[in-house]
Amino acid sequence: MLLLLSAPAAVAQESDGSSQGTGAAAIPVAQASPGAGAPEKPPHASGQARTDSELSPDQLDRLVGLLEDPARRNLFLKDLKRLRQATDATAGDGALKISNALSVDDVATEIVRDYSSFLNGIGLSANEAGRLLLLAIAAVILLVAVAINNRLAGFVDGKLRPVRKRAGVGRSRFSIIFGIQRWLGYVMALILFGYTGVELFGEMLGELLSKDALRGAARVSLSLFLIVAVFCALWETINGVVEHYFGERMLSANARVRTLVPLIRNLLLFTLTVMTVLVVLSELDIDVMPLLAGAGVFGIAIGFGAQTLVKDFLTGFTILLEDLLQVGDIVTVGGRTGEVTHITLRKIELRALDGTVHTIPFSEISVVDNLTKNYSYYMLEIGVAYRENTDEVISCLHAVDEEMRQSEDFGSLILAPLEVLGVDAFADSAVVIKARTKTRAHEKWRVGREFNRRIKLKFDREGIEIPFPHQTLYFGEDKSGQAPPARVALHKQNSAEEATGDADRADKADRAYKPDSAEAIEDS
Repeated sequence: MLLLLSAPAAVAQESDGSSQGTGAAAIPVAQASPGAGAPEKPPHASGQARTDSELSPDQLDRLVGLLEDPARRNLFLKDLKRLRQATDATAGDGALKISNALSVDDVATEIVRDYSSFLNGIGLSANEAGRLLLLAIAAVILLVAVAINNRLAGFVDGKLRPVRKRAGVGRSRFSIIFGIQRWLGYVMALILFGYTGVELFGEMLGELLSKDALRGAARVSLSLFLIVAVFCALWETINGVVEHYFGERMLSANARVRTLVPLIRNLLLFTLTVMTVLVVLSELDIDVMPLLAGAGVFGIAIGFGAQTLVKDFLTGFTILLEDLLQVGDIVTVGGRTGEVTHITLRKIELRALDGTVHTIPFSEISVVDNLTKNYSYYMLEIGVAYRENTDEVISCLHAVDEEMRQSEDFGSLILAPLEVLGVDAFADSAVVIKARTKTRAHEKWRVGREFNRRIKLKFDREGIEIPFPHQTLYFGEDKSGQAPPARVALHKQNSAEEATGDADRADKADRAYKPDSAEAIEDS
């Protein structure tokens, strides 16, 4: 049932005896029976809509009867209220704001109204000096209020320190909330000081500032600070829960937690930031639906143009979800080997033994070789001479392993006795015996180097030869078979050179014993 709010005006005009209309639209008057409350449609002369001045006496009588009947009047008022609610819903476009839900506008308006009443109650604005004095008093009061607000924020923050310590969270956790409180105090004090100036010197500042603008600034500031405080409190709560349940001990012991927690935090931070921006824009009466639609179209375009980037994210998420690698693991991915130092949803960073940092996108990873997953094996491939007894060599290896496991430095790093796999190959110059030892995940290289050192010392003591390639040169024979081996000819050549050298040395010795004979004959 539609009712126009100009009906009371028409009634007033009729009661004043006015017979001339204003050209306003015709008014459908509610005609409701006590049982149904359904209005009758007003009759229209000549099929055209009537104006306010063309209301018939019959219509006025029905309106008077409706107002005099309590039941029909109540139905009429209910219809008006429903019409007002529908109008408000249409004007507000159905959007629910946080400031409306928390009555922020009412709070801001009440603050400004009380402050204005306080200014009017002082009554020192009769002359210029009085207004300046009132402005100074207002400035002092606002400074005191800001100081009290800061002290209150610091006091509550200090009271939370023991709670943070018991909960195992960071010292500065939730401190950002009190920082927002301080900044809100500064902004509100500045707005109220400006309001004081406009109240006292309106004729001078009227062109620059207005009371309505300052009241609107107070409402917007209070709403924005409240929104930021809510989302910051949510972010700090999430971080506090993470720090409480995944403390420093677990973070240092569980590499998977160290890997996933930063990623989850970044994802939540991005989500909260986007939500905060959207809510702030909504509070500023900016329609966010076109932005969301544009973001959707932009996302589709990016999806087609950045398929590799999308593949990076999907592959990275799968690898992390299946726990294929963690921060601190030694892995081989994309043809590079190193320690995992940093992981994001798009890439992985490895630091090689020489310090080189390799950055590898997840889309380029097809195979992951994790060298330190839970535990490791160090492979031993030991070559000995063909003349050595392999059983004795294996006994020496077990002796070295027993010595290693009894060692204080290496015993805790070895998880199982040495496993000798046996004679693995007959190489060109050695018999290869393969064995392996099980170690802690990141200690295989340290244990292996010590194993090699002790095996070398053990073989030297036992006289076991570790061979190296030998080469014999043979020059062949003529058809009669008379060509000597190269070693014989070299032997004869060396003997001749030695004889010549002996003669030269003897001659020099004779000269050394008769140094003056030739010189004496020459002088005489």
